[in-house]
Amino acid sequence: MPAAPALATLPAMSRARPALFAAAVLAVLGPSLVSPGAARAQAAAHLVGAELKDSKGKAVGRIERVIAGADGRPAQVLVRVDRVLRTLPTDALTPAGDGYASVLSRAEIAALPPSE
Repeated sequence: MPAAPALATLPAMSRARPALFAAAVLAVLGPSLVSPGAARAQAAAHLVGAELKDSKGKAVGRIERVIAGADGRPAQVLVRVDRVLRTLPTDALTPAGDGYASVLSRAEIAALPPSE
């Protein structure tokens, strides 16, 4: 993780990049002083760009976006499969190495309706 920015830049960063702001606050102040919302934003930021594998361990794509639920926690992810965005619930994902694995096969993911 890159060095934490100076405290003076944090207010501007909080508006421009909330996930980066959460990571910076966490690095500067420690986990006990970070709000639950900021911690959830940081968790969501770690999902974006992560590789997604199917139930057989084969690469499906990368997570492009995270959709939060009513409670602010990541509820769904958008993954591009065969040039089409598909929505998967985060409950269908498990951490796997540097990325995530889906309980669904690649064919099942590709059969999901396209996302807008």
